[in-house]
Amino acid sequence: MHHTLETKMGTFGYFISNNPIKVIIATLILLIIPISHVPQITFDTSTEGFMHSDDPVLLEHNRFREQFGRDERIAIAIKGDHIFTLGFLRKLRALHEEIEQKVPYIDDVTSLYTVRNTRGEGDQLITDDLLEPFPMTKEDVAQIRQRAVASHFYRDLLLSRDGTMTTIIIETDAYTHKGESAQEGVDDGFEDEEITEMTGEQGASDVEDRDSQGREFLTDQENAQIVQKVYEIVRKYQKEGLDIYVAGSPVVLDGLKAQMQADMKKFTRVTFLIIVVFLFLMFRRVSAVIYPLVVVILSLLATVGMMAWTGVSFKLPTQIVPSLLLAVSVGATVHILSIFFDRFNGSGDKKEAIAYTLRHSGLAIAMTSVTTAIGVGSFAGSEVAPISDLGIFASFGVLVSLLLTLTLLPALLSLTPLQPKVNKAAGRLDALMGRLAVIPVRHHKGIIAFSVLIVAAALFAASRIELSHNPLYWFKADNPIRTATEKIDAAMNSTVTIEVVVDTGRENGWSDPQKLATLNRLSKELEQYVDAYTHIGKVVSLATIVKETNRALHENNESFYTIPANGDLVAQELLLFENSGSDDLEDVVDSQFSKARVSIKLPWTDAVKAVGVRDHVQKVFKEAFADERVEVTGMIPLLINTFDQAIRSSVVSYLIAFVLISLMMMLILSSVRLGLLSMIPNLLPIIMGLGLMYLYNIPLDMFTLLIGSIAIGLAVDDTIHFLHNFRRYYLQSGDSAKAIEQTFFTTGKAMVITTVVLALGFYAYMMAQMIAVQNFGFLTGTMIVFALLADLLLAPALMIIAAKRGWIK
Repeated sequence: MHHTLETKMGTFGYFISNNPIKVIIATLILLIIPISHVPQITFDTSTEGFMHSDDPVLLEHNRFREQFGRDERIAIAIKGDHIFTLGFLRKLRALHEEIEQKVPYIDDVTSLYTVRNTRGEGDQLITDDLLEPFPMTKEDVAQIRQRAVASHFYRDLLLSRDGTMTTIIIETDAYTHKGESAQEGVDDGFEDEEITEMTGEQGASDVEDRDSQGREFLTDQENAQIVQKVYEIVRKYQKEGLDIYVAGSPVVLDGLKAQMQADMKKFTRVTFLIIVVFLFLMFRRVSAVIYPLVVVILSLLATVGMMAWTGVSFKLPTQIVPSLLLAVSVGATVHILSIFFDRFNGSGDKKEAIAYTLRHSGLAIAMTSVTTAIGVGSFAGSEVAPISDLGIFASFGVLVSLLLTLTLLPALLSLTPLQPKVNKAAGRLDALMGRLAVIPVRHHKGIIAFSVLIVAAALFAASRIELSHNPLYWFKADNPIRTATEKIDAAMNSTVTIEVVVDTGRENGWSDPQKLATLNRLSKELEQYVDAYTHIGKVVSLATIVKETNRALHENNESFYTIPANGDLVAQELLLFENSGSDDLEDVVDSQFSKARVSIKLPWTDAVKAVGVRDHVQKVFKEAFADERVEVTGMIPLLINTFDQAIRSSVVSYLIAFVLISLMMMLILSSVRLGLLSMIPNLLPIIMGLGLMYLYNIPLDMFTLLIGSIAIGLAVDDTIHFLHNFRRYYLQSGDSAKAIEQTFFTTGKAMVITTVVLALGFYAYMMAQMIAVQNFGFLTGTMIVFALLADLLLAPALMIIAAKRGWIK
């Protein structure tokens, strides 16, 4: 079978040499449609973008947003020792009003300037703003300070406990504003035609991210506009001397998006430079530099165009697709060029050299591309949407690259005037390969024993690796977004939330004083929650408003800051509050008083370490409201769900990749025993990579989870090339030492070249701004180097043992 396929590959090589123009035109026609869609590609770093549109957790979150609006808020914190002075309050007012006037897509802005001040005057309930009327004297400011410091509601929400930090909380619209100019006067909903028109530019993640009525939620692009305008305004006031910090999940996600876009440009440029320099140094021919780049660029454009065509945006994990394809695509072209120029420089016959190259390595290159596609394609079924996208489109790109490598590249070579010449760099590499070939022959037992010890040590270290999913810590320690979040968390005890919705299922269900009392008790208990990793800073709910109203209607007596025992009194107080002019009830209860929202605020916490607090919240609410429907959502539960799905999906992906690649190796080597034996050199670099993670204190996160399947898909490429050719030479001579030497002189050289290019391509990720991407690049590049060492040392040692035992037939 191998001989037949190789013969056909050689015949195909002659066909390409005889019809290069037809081959080039045919390949370009196939790529026109996907490439034409490249300008439509979009970016999405939203939390919801990590989930599929039918994910139950996302659907639950969408129901929450539909009822109560967007839970992701921007916090602008101002630090100072003189918050309650006329000068500071004037600046606060000016900043607040400028935000309201200039920041787009805002639903509400809350600060000490506009926060509700619930109080009673005689038998009248008043809910005006804290700074209404605006203070004019020091005595006025002193009274305001007294009210603010005494308020349970303001503490850890708008004012730190020590009184040195205050915040402005920005709530954005839940729904997109795209298409508004075309439908002025329409106050709610969209027509089908308008929805189709609006969704064209944002990609599938935005199209699918809708509520039950078909309205599209605020887009990632609109979120970026909000954050950019906030920063523009804040910088102006920072220049005036205010110590201001900006945090919140919208800011974190926008920062990650900006870094992702900058890193992608940097990776692509650096990888291109590496490819150009290395190809020229190895081959000393312009054609050997330009033609691989043509293959790489077309493969990349076709992949990005296919993403855009199918409505898929670039997300955080999928940002590695371009540079991954650049590195992987050039590997196959290097094998073709290395074998071709070795043959052509000796014979001078270009047609024969092309046919020989495809006959010698075409089948192996096809197999390596398929195994690489299997490795990354194993992510296609992931429950995490961008990881699934990575699996689908990276494998698509690898197969496009394979097609172009076996067709377009030989066609271009056949049209190019070439002259045979001596390549000194190749001669030096030949000498190196000759020296290396002796090592596994002479020391095969020692190599196997040493490998066993390395694997044992690495597995022990791997058992101690920590899990992590903390997008905030993907930023460097001195990043302004990270430092701002940490400072606000330290002073205010919260920048993210867990949201709980308790649905009684009946109208006015939350007028029940017993339920409110239970809610009030839970709120107090939760505010005392502390575990080894985090704590709850504040709980805001309907109970807060009821207690404030009850106190105000009892002459502002603090002893009445409680839930009334009488149901009629509760209903009356809620009605009075609703008629007082404040719309704050909309934030904590629905219009029918059947669903109550409880916002549990806590510091930004690693999702893995926040499982305890999420589970505790879920447990106490379900126990306390056993007869009601309880839904837990918000930023923290979404992050936890994303990482849980990533872990489960990765395990499945690894199993799929291992099984399918093992079957491929059995097929290639025509032996079950040799196929399984060949997987040892492929698993070794992954196990050693886990050991490196422990040594360098690198957690297993959203990015490092991807390495296993990608690494095995890449590592197996060199194994296939080595064993495929070793088997051929061994069956010709029956001498394993001679077969190893011949393999080193042919395939071995190409393996070294491709490994250097691949490793440097991934090491380019270490120039990223995001720490998680840096770790990904370092580990993947190092695993590729380990894979080369395993294929040049361990694989030959294993083949010597296999030959002695008569396993190669």
